[in-house]
Amino acid sequence: MSNSRGFTLIELLISMAIIATLAAVAYPRYIAHTKKAYRAEIVGLLSEQAQYLERHYVRNGSFIDAAGISEGNDRYRITVILNPQDFSLIATPLSSAMAGDRCGDFSLSSTGARTNPGAENGATRQECWGR
Repeated sequence: MSNSRGFTLIELLISMAIIATLAAVAYPRYIAHTKKAYRAEIVGLLSEQAQYLERHYVRNGSFIDAAGISEGNDRYRITVILNPQDFSLIATPLSSAMAGDRCGDFSLSSTGARTNPGAENGATRQECWGR
């Protein structure tokens, strides 16, 4: 005679309830950290493109004919507005993980102004730009 015993239904249900509770707490935090990383990535890309445009301006005296500007990445599309003496870079979330993000769009101008058009109320510059 063997005395082997498996899980009872109540033990199994309790285990599932604990796992579900942990998942309900962990998943939103995971998504928040992922979005924070994606925001940092686009902020870095915008800064990199602004530096490229500034170097182009120093060499050519105008922003107008700058070529080779990034179009963005898988999560953001960058729109570039070039004028002879200034520029604006606008990163718009694509319909992916960042669609509906509380920071909205990211806008960086030649003066260094950083804004978030379409951001939710309460979204801070620290949260969106990381500074």
